Amino acid sequence: MTSTTRAMLLSLVATAASAQYGPGGRYGPDGVGGGSGNDDNDFGSSFGGGRGGFSLESRHKIIIAHGVLAALAFVLFFPVGSILIRLGSFRGVWLVHGLFQLFAYVVYIAAFGIGVWMINNIPVNMLDNYHPIIGIIVFVLLFFQPILGFVHHLKFKKHNRRTIWSYGHLWLGRILITMGMINGGLGLLLASDAPAFTGFAPSRGQTIAYGVIAGIMWLFWVSASIYGERKRKISRKAALNKEVDEGSPRPYDDGKEYYAQRTYA
Repeated sequence: MTSTTRAMLLSLVATAASAQYGPGGRYGPDGVGGGSGNDDNDFGSSFGGGRGGFSLESRHKIIIAHGVLAALAFVLFFPVGSILIRLGSFRGVWLVHGLFQLFAYVVYIAAFGIGVWMINNIPVNMLDNYHPIIGIIVFVLLFFQPILGFVHHLKFKKHNRRTIWSYGHLWLGRILITMGMINGGLGLLLASDAPAFTGFAPSRGQTIAYGVIAGIMWLFWVSASIYGERKRKISRKAALNKEVDEGSPRPYDDGKEYYAQRTYA
């Protein structure tokens, strides 16, 4: 093979690689995804597994596990645990709430770990996208949530009212659950942009289904929060009126329902 022929072949390879990856080494002609689904799958299958040496089928299973675990955490477990503390009125409801949320946290830790593994093994810079950035922020802030919740419980037992720790716990939880649900949709969009590397291209129906389910759960969760706040105000007002009528405060541990409402209201 002459040097001229060799140079022409190298030029063709470089041109094809540039068209596939785009500027800066990012996937797609414009550096942000694109191209036909068949081309993506062909390229992903022949890529040889990327830096981690894992196949397209393996990437598909891994990203499915990541998405399912994260969705379970933020669309099911975290909202249900929050709804439980709003609507529950049995003794020790705060403890059940805390254990339930810790379980959801463990589920998200598993999803986050898979996400970190994908970032380190998929041969594109995933940190240029909103999805992993939001996921990291949520993961870091979630670390403080059980701490705030425990301090809130101790302070409430001491002062019989909400403190700054209470509002920090409440609003951080509300923000993180909402961010987690939104980030799930962003993750589906990210997978759609570069199926050759993610190994998974969700259909339009799957994306819509996630949005509908997450939206319904979010509305139910917000409604439970509003109902719980109104119930709390009514209960506290009734308790204060009774204390005034009787001339002395009611014992803190008198009655299961009263205890539950006062402990985590």
